[in-house]
Amino acid sequence: MDNTWMSSNRLSREYENGVSEFVKFAVAHAEDPSRMICPCLGCCYGKQVDAVQLTSHLMRHGIDRSYTYTYDCDRVEEIAEALEGDLKGCPEMFERLVSDAEKPLYDGCTKFTRLSAVLNMYNLKEGNGWSDKSFTGLLALLKDMLPEDNVLPNRTYETKKMLCSIGMSYDKIHACPNDCVLFQNEYASLNECPKCGVSRYKNKLSPAKVLWYFPVIPRFRRMFRSETDSRHLTWHANERIIDGKYRHLEDSPQ
Repeated sequence: MDNTWMSSNRLSREYENGVSEFVKFAVAHAEDPSRMICPCLGCCYGKQVDAVQLTSHLMRHGIDRSYTYTYDCDRVEEIAEALEGDLKGCPEMFERLVSDAEKPLYDGCTKFTRLSAVLNMYNLKEGNGWSDKSFTGLLALLKDMLPEDNVLPNRTYETKKMLCSIGMSYDKIHACPNDCVLFQNEYASLNECPKCGVSRYKNKLSPAKVLWYFPVIPRFRRMFRSETDSRHLTWHANERIIDGKYRHLEDSPQ
């Protein structure tokens, strides 16, 4: 849908209409409209809200313009099912994923599992640009505040290990400081850039520049293994009405 309204003045008619359309779209596509993730810029960011609360928060606080999609706690089991085929060659990883998806955050907790808590918190980290150091500090504090039997990770490193099992892994590739080449394939063994001659390393151990590469194909595979996501991704090709007429918003450039 068109997102140009996000940058409009919150007092304008354009912003008000945009919020209205956004909430309608969110309700229509939510698994549970009473438990949607709030993308507003207030203190309720990332919390579960219903349609009325979502509208109120967006009008009062504005929307995070980088907002695209947040994990829904209710879809953790679907995520695990979608990944089962991909992880057949690594049963230990899949068993750990299923265990994290089913394990309550602490004894008696019915709202969050270990995996859903990490997904929601990591979404907050990325959405607000928190550093790994600050996130580790937050995890440690929350773990100390929760009941003693809680299973929340207390370090960023542990959360990243969990997320790697659901396809959020990445590759680190050394790069020329001047962006000439990537030190891979035929350049993998070089210590200097073959184009500009600049050293690959800033000291004996640390590379001068690193590219973080997120493989695309595994993500596409996982997206289409989910029946719900697959239907949404192919909606324009399979379900859109094609009768020679243009319709807003489905036929708009956005």
